[in-house]
Amino acid sequence: MGLASVTPARAAAVTQQVQSSQQVGFEVFLPLRNVADLNALLEAQQIAGSPSYQQWLSPQQFHDRFGPTDAQVASVKASLAAAGLTVTDVHTRSLHIEGSATAVQKLFGTRLVYTTNGAGGVRMAAQGGIVMPQALSKEGAIVAHFAPGVRMREHARAVKLDANALAAPENRLSAAGPYWYNDLKQAYDYPSYQTKAPLTGRQLNGQGANVAIVMSSDVLDSDVKAVFDHEHWSTTTGTPDPKLTGRVAINGGAPFSTDSGGSFEASLDVQQVLGGAPGANVVLYNIPDLSDEQVLDAYLTIVETNRTDIVSSSFGGCELFYTAAYNGGVDQSGILDVYDDLFKQGNAQGITFIASSGDSGGLGCPSAGYLSGLPATFLAGVEEPASSPHVTAVGGTNLITTTPPSPQTNPPTLTSKYVSENGFGDPELPYDPYGLGTNVSGGYWGAGGGISAHYPRPSYQSLILGLEVVKSRMRTVPDLGMQVGGCPSGIVAPTCGADKTRSAVIISFGGEFVGVIGTSVAAPEFAGVAALGVQRFGHRLGNLNTYIYNSAFVQHLLGASFAPYRFYHQNIPGFDGLYSTDSNLQPYNFITGNGTPDVRNFLALPTAAAAGNPQTASNP
Repeated sequence: MGLASVTPARAAAVTQQVQSSQQVGFEVFLPLRNVADLNALLEAQQIAGSPSYQQWLSPQQFHDRFGPTDAQVASVKASLAAAGLTVTDVHTRSLHIEGSATAVQKLFGTRLVYTTNGAGGVRMAAQGGIVMPQALSKEGAIVAHFAPGVRMREHARAVKLDANALAAPENRLSAAGPYWYNDLKQAYDYPSYQTKAPLTGRQLNGQGANVAIVMSSDVLDSDVKAVFDHEHWSTTTGTPDPKLTGRVAINGGAPFSTDSGGSFEASLDVQQVLGGAPGANVVLYNIPDLSDEQVLDAYLTIVETNRTDIVSSSFGGCELFYTAAYNGGVDQSGILDVYDDLFKQGNAQGITFIASSGDSGGLGCPSAGYLSGLPATFLAGVEEPASSPHVTAVGGTNLITTTPPSPQTNPPTLTSKYVSENGFGDPELPYDPYGLGTNVSGGYWGAGGGISAHYPRPSYQSLILGLEVVKSRMRTVPDLGMQVGGCPSGIVAPTCGADKTRSAVIISFGGEFVGVIGTSVAAPEFAGVAALGVQRFGHRLGNLNTYIYNSAFVQHLLGASFAPYRFYHQNIPGFDGLYSTDSNLQPYNFITGNGTPDVRNFLALPTAAAAGNPQTASNP
C-alpha cells in the first residue's frame, strides 16, 4: 500500500465532479538513493578545508549521484503508460504526469471532484483519498496531489496602528515602532549603504544575489514604490526606487486582492527583502494556493532551474497534520520527506532556504478534533517547512529602540538604535487558525518554536567541540530570530500591549500604509541579510545553519566582550505560552534560536561603517 493523499482537513464541500475528459497533471516523487553519501556531502560542503567545501552541484550532477536509477524511472513510466497516462517531464527525482481524469481515477481508485473550503478556494481533489497501485508503491513513489485540504497558512497578521503612528514624524515617536525597513537596518547594525563589497569594490546592497519569494499572490508595484517614496529613497540616493525584478506564475498563480491573506503576505515579503537588500534580484513565485502540491511545484521549479541563491517562505503548517492521527489512520509523513529531499537538493546546489517559524509560540498545532469540527485546543508542535533541518527557521522578538527626544527636534530625529528585545507573546482569544469553521482555544501569539516530531537532530545542533548544543534528540526550531511584533488584531484582548513593549512594522498594501507583525516579518528580512552575504562572500551559501550555530558557539566561548565576535543579541527574556527563553541551555532557546543578528558582525564586516539614521546616505 502506497501513500494515500488523504486530506488533513474537514470534509470540503464538493461543487461538482471533474469531467472524465478533463486533462489532469500531477507529480510522482521517487526516493533518493545513496542518502548516506548525500548527507555526508551536505556536511562537507559547509566545512572549510574539505575538498567539497562550497563545491555546489548542478541539477544533473545531483541526479547522477543521488536521483532514482534509470531502471526505476523506466518501471514507473511503463506502469503509467499501461494506465493510459503520459510522462511529460522527468525531473531530478520526480516525473510529471498528464492524462484524462478517467485514467487518473482508475489508476488511484478514486473520484476526482472540485471542492471548496475556507483555506484553499476551489481546487481539484480526490474524494476519499487515493490508493497507490502496487507497481508504483514498490518503487517508493509518493503523490502529494489531490488533497482537498490546504495544510499551510500565511504567517503575516495585521495590527492596529496608533493614531499618531503615521503622523509626522511617524513611527519615530515610539521606542517600540512601528518600524520602517530602514529603522530595522539601524537597529540590527547593518553595514552602511555606502559600504563596498570586499571582493568586488561594488556597493554592498545585495546586487548579484537572486532571491525567490514563494507566495499565493501577485503584488502591486505601486505598493513597493510607495514604501521607498515614503522614506525619500530617490531623493537621498539619486537612484530609482528598488523594485521587484521578476514574476513566475506557477500553475497560473493567484491574482492580487486586498481581501487576500496571500496578497498581504506577498506584499510584506517583497518589501522586507528589498528593504534589506535593495540591489538584489527579487523574483516572486506566485502559486494558486498554499496546498502541498502547489508549494512543492514552486520548490521543484526553483531547484530544477537553479537560478536562485535564496528562497524565502513566510508560511507553514502544523507538522502533526501529516501524521496518521490527523489523516484517518493513514501516515502522510512521506510528504515531509518529499519537502526535505527538495531542500537537500537545493542545499547541494548551494541554495539557501529560509522560512518563518510560525506565530503560535510553542503551541503550534490544533488538536486533531479541529479537523472534524470538534472542540479543539492548541498543542505543542512546530511547523513545516521551517522544521526541516535543511531550512533556516526564523523566529524572533519585539524590538525596542531609542526613545525619541521630547519635544522633538525640527527636522525630526529619526534615530532607531538598538536598545533591547523581548520574546514575550500574547494570550489569544479562541479563533479559527486555518479557516475551517471551528475555533481553537488556548492559543498564544509569539514566534513559533519547539521540537520536531519528524526530523532527527541535525549535526549542527548536536556536538561542537564535544559540547551538546541542543538537548533534544530531534530537530528544534528556530535557528535565529529578528523583529516579529505582537498584539494581532482581532484575536487578542484589547488590553494587549498596554506595557508599550509590543512592536510592528509598516508596509504599503493596496495603496495604504498598514501595520503588520509575525515571523513573516523576520524571515524575509533575514533573506535580505543572506542576499548581502551572497554578495559579500562572492558565492552561494547553501544551508546557513552550520554557520549560524558555529558562530553562536564562537560567541559563547569568547564571551560578549569580544565585540567583533558578538554575532547575536542573546539572553533576551521571553515566554511563548509553553517555553521561556531561560528554560534551555543558553544561548539557544525556542523563541529566538541562537539570538538576533548583529548584521555587520554576522557578515564578517565588523570594521565597516554602520547604517546610521534612516533617510540618510548611510541608510536611505
